Amino acid sequence: MNVLYERFASLPMPGLETQLTLERGGWKDYQTLEAHHYKAQRPATATRILVLRHAQPSVIDRFRGNLAHSQTKTTVAVLVESLPSLSCRMRDVALGKRYGSMIDAWQRAQVLNEEVRCISRVIVHPQWRGLGLAHRLVREALQTATTLYTEALAAMGRVNPFFTKAGMTAYPRPSHAQDARLIAAMQHVGLQPTDLALLDLVQRHLEQMPENKRHFVLGELGRWYRNHHGRGQRYESDPSVHWRMAQMKLLAEPVYYLHDNRPTMIRSPQ
Repeated sequence: MNVLYERFASLPMPGLETQLTLERGGWKDYQTLEAHHYKAQRPATATRILVLRHAQPSVIDRFRGNLAHSQTKTTVAVLVESLPSLSCRMRDVALGKRYGSMIDAWQRAQVLNEEVRCISRVIVHPQWRGLGLAHRLVREALQTATTLYTEALAAMGRVNPFFTKAGMTAYPRPSHAQDARLIAAMQHVGLQPTDLALLDLVQRHLEQMPENKRHFVLGELGRWYRNHHGRGQRYESDPSVHWRMAQMKLLAEPVYYLHDNRPTMIRSPQ
């Protein structure tokens, strides 16, 4: 039995690319992964769903070097494309009020639906994260786009900028004055907003700082926390609570993304 095991174990394993297929999907694919997204509600106006499916070959298929007979396919990533919202301030910033200048709401809706699609969901199964699958799905959506523009709005875009990696342009929402002050204070002592993703790392930086810098940034953090502390809520003096709130507020600041599909559409065959 050991000889048989060693024989098959020594066979060259197919690469990940040969085990994944990118194709059109449906709501069933979305439902298999929707629990892994931070938004519970389903996109209401979906127009297209792209999926990546994993086909795990059997031992015999590996021996033959053929995946065609593999029957087991699992949806590991999904992208949902939807109709755009009628109003979006950052879209007006990116496109110079191309659609915001239309007074008639019906006309605006008609033109938007003809010219824009919104990537409303990108979900990758946790076991498959870190392999660039989200980037691959977005890139496919852009390369096969049938509208002038593709947009997206990501709450965690500052932490995981896969839309940018796929070729979309980021338009970060301007920070509130209080948030901008805290960010400036963090940068003054060598901390970046993205460092908030790992609070243990922030704590290590604080421990290694000169006392005057640590006192300064913790003072600014406390000021920021007091300004954001809601009435009726229990006030916490522990700086770790303040950092967790900053993590939640600053990292979840939505980032708007836009891609001009016209160059690709011109090159595509008619």
